[in-house]
Amino acid sequence: MRKVMTVALALLLVTASVANGQQEGDKPPTDLSKVGTSAANFLKLPIGARGLALAGTGLATVADATALYWNPAGIGKIDRMTLALNRADLYAGITHSFTGIVIPLGLNTRLGIHYIGLDSGEMEVTTVEEPEGEGEYFSVNNLSMGLTVSQVLTDRFAVGVTIKWVQEKIQRAVANAIAIDIGSTFNTGLLGTQLGMAILNMGPKMHLEGPDLAFNRQIDDDPSEPYTGLNPNAQLSTLEYDLPLMFRMGLAIDLVGGISTFMANEMNRLTAHVDIEDPNDQIARLAFSAEYAWNETVYLRAGYRMRGKVSEQLGARLQGKPRELMQIGYGAGLKTTFAGYALQFDFGMADYGDLGSVTQFFFSLGF
Repeated sequence: MRKVMTVALALLLVTASVANGQQEGDKPPTDLSKVGTSAANFLKLPIGARGLALAGTGLATVADATALYWNPAGIGKIDRMTLALNRADLYAGITHSFTGIVIPLGLNTRLGIHYIGLDSGEMEVTTVEEPEGEGEYFSVNNLSMGLTVSQVLTDRFAVGVTIKWVQEKIQRAVANAIAIDIGSTFNTGLLGTQLGMAILNMGPKMHLEGPDLAFNRQIDDDPSEPYTGLNPNAQLSTLEYDLPLMFRMGLAIDLVGGISTFMANEMNRLTAHVDIEDPNDQIARLAFSAEYAWNETVYLRAGYRMRGKVSEQLGARLQGKPRELMQIGYGAGLKTTFAGYALQFDFGMADYGDLGSVTQFFFSLGF
């Protein structure tokens, strides 16, 4: 057990060192050429008010239906059929929604189904000829629908796999892909620590196609002959982009209560999280958070996500320089039982810099 813990902590520290080294300039600026080049970027938006409040951490301890997004192994901790809803009002009128269902299948197996949707709202169509628009509107609608199976292998270790359909749609131009998520959770039994790991969005490249890309070109194979007409089957060809492949690793330590070996307490729990996120189109990010629970009923949460040294981030703030989105998160939650039903309410808010604050509301009902 101690060997496993030592290896896990070493991996966490090495990854953090790599992330810090990249930020300090170990790589030339050209290595950032892939920033913002992946498809289906809505898959990187945090799901759940708890995850938002914890600044994207909590991979090792997520135990509600939002685990269908964060870490498919996490639904192994759900002991009753559960329906969960989450809604976020993002910047510029964009809405982001989540629906999840978890069904226990026997003692150690859980089945989950999820839907994630992103709706841009209506935007006016503009062209070079009509820069002010001509009364026509369009919208961007993205979705992810998936099926998850989680298996609790021992009282400390669980794994989970998700197969999902991902779609991006801009008016009538559509891109589709099938992706896979794999995750695990591990209670080390040492010093109140838990580990979580997940590899998300493994799948093929995506590219747009559809009627909006039809391009009727004149056919003029032989200039000496009269014009022969149009080619109705011509299509504009779009580039292919990778899915936002992401590796996440999280460490959680119960400092007070829970499974803590530092300070036992039946009514209060204080958990610290350290998570690393390493996407294929960005440099690695490190995040810290804390969650306080009173009687596992009332929760207070706060988190901070950084990229590089904390001193550099604070210096950028003081100088008014651009900074990474969603750095500070905070929120609260409530769990209770009423008439035999398990109810969970969560609220989360995060700072998105110049785009303002984003809020999420989460509701879960256990039957």
